[in-house]
Amino acid sequence: MNLFKKGIFALLVTVLVISCDDEFEPIQPSLNSNGQGISEITFSSFDATSGPDADGLNDGTYITVDPLAIGVTHYEVDFGHGAPVTVQQIDGKATASYDYPNTSAQATYTITVTAKSDKGLADVTLSQSVVVKHTPPAVTSVPSSPTHRDGNVFALFSNGFEYDGAMYSWEHGEDASGGTSVTPVEGNDVLQLSYLGNASAALSMDEVVIADTFVPGAASTHIHFDVHSEFASGVDVLKVSLHSGSTAYELDGLSLTDSEWTTFSFDLASDFSSAVTAIDKIVFEVGTGGTANDHGTIHVDNVFLSKPTGNMILNGDFNDKQEMWKFPIFTDGTTNPFGSSSDGSDLDYDGVDTGGKTGGAKWSSSQSGGALRSSASRYAYQELLLSPNTDYVLEYQYAIKDDSGDDPIGGRRLVGLVMDGYYVDGAKAADELHSNNLAAHVGKIAEGKFSSTAGDVGTFVSLPFTTGDSGEVAVMFYAVTPKDAYIDNVKVLPAP
Repeated sequence: MNLFKKGIFALLVTVLVISCDDEFEPIQPSLNSNGQGISEITFSSFDATSGPDADGLNDGTYITVDPLAIGVTHYEVDFGHGAPVTVQQIDGKATASYDYPNTSAQATYTITVTAKSDKGLADVTLSQSVVVKHTPPAVTSVPSSPTHRDGNVFALFSNGFEYDGAMYSWEHGEDASGGTSVTPVEGNDVLQLSYLGNASAALSMDEVVIADTFVPGAASTHIHFDVHSEFASGVDVLKVSLHSGSTAYELDGLSLTDSEWTTFSFDLASDFSSAVTAIDKIVFEVGTGGTANDHGTIHVDNVFLSKPTGNMILNGDFNDKQEMWKFPIFTDGTTNPFGSSSDGSDLDYDGVDTGGKTGGAKWSSSQSGGALRSSASRYAYQELLLSPNTDYVLEYQYAIKDDSGDDPIGGRRLVGLVMDGYYVDGAKAADELHSNNLAAHVGKIAEGKFSSTAGDVGTFVSLPFTTGDSGEVAVMFYAVTPKDAYIDNVKVLPAP
């Protein structure tokens, strides 16, 4: 499925200033002249504090000055920005306020207050520095939850996907929100990028190689992100650049919709200035012909790379351990699909004898399903999109230890299935594996692990099946055994 929060100005005040804000630090005034009696103005100090403006907005830029002096009829207040103002002292009180610009996150101004009298007394002037910290207001809405399949998303910044009223994290991805402001909105994290009128804003990450985004050979094809902007204080046209070291892949002229979330999805091979091969940074800035108003803020969410559901098994040799074999969620269970093992077949994925064991997948008794199903049971799962109403074959090798043990009813076994359609919750798939499969093989040959079998390759399975009208299938494996069981070299191929 991550720029500054609303805050309070840090104000540097005179030694004599009485501040109501702990963040204000005193400095020595440039001039402090105390008169005697009514023959001179006695100007002791002035307070400069931030607070809400007339509309109730408290973003840190609205400063009110409250001077304290004797023998004064009025004050001239220079806020260090804009024209000076004159305020009358009535019943010993006078205040002046100013709303500083929002175009930078922080700026320092010098406020100068001159105490004056219409009785001919000499003017007295005090000055103090003010550090103005602006916090743009956060967005109050979030974009729709992505509808992509979990196994097809590599998240760069996203809370995840929604299922049955709950939010779940993506299986693949990383946090690319470092250095930016993350704003929680309705339980969803959103990136806040501000002051785009002055500079760009970037999301940085470890380098992602496009061709191997998920596992080696599993490339992402698109990048997705959602953007929100209120034009009066934001940006109307956007430029996005994907960077890999010194190489930049640019896409300019992205029109946003005022005060709404706009969804973008771009082809990494064809939509940018050249085909994107890797990403370690994403830069957002004002696009050509666009305008950044006020604090130039945009909000960004659901930044991720994606791929379509493929027609070939990924990580079928288990060299990348559990990658690509997990359910997105598993109610009252675990999404861990199996235990990774170095006791795989001596054959590599191309059928070449390596002369030694390769990687594989393993189930122990505590991880078994079927009659031994528990919250610790593990089910391997991978989705494919094949040609509808077409014949295919699921191929794999399996092995089961022959050590003594109390076999379950029906004997120890390793089960391979082809399910008709996709699942999000593994518990639902496990409940329906007998009623919603296109083919199933129950392997009961228990002759020891691969290294104990003839040729060190275990037992070969070739399971034919025919796809339905959608072509959507899922390959599943589980074991029911008191001893370890293994699979390796899983493939789905067109029927010969």
